[in-house]
Amino acid sequence: MDLPDPEKLIFPLTAHFRVIAENREGMHFVIETVLMEHGVKSPLKTENASTKGKYQSFSVDVRVESLEEMKRIDAALRTIAGVKMVL
Repeated sequence: MDLPDPEKLIFPLTAHFRVIAENREGMHFVIETVLMEHGVKSPLKTENASTKGKYQSFSVDVRVESLEEMKRIDAALRTIAGVKMVL
């Protein structure tokens, strides 16, 4: 996860996560489930699909209380099978 200088971040803050994953049935549900396991109640939005339709992007805004919480959510999203990138 590329973050600005952690010393310049003031918590709590709203972190925007963008997930790019394989475009397959159930991916939205899987990502949403992982977010819910980490206490995220914000809605997961389906964004654009790639030109050939192989990948789908999703986004969610999450209120986080600490850098550690932000890193935990980022790491959990990256472990999902089919997720190619988390921004």
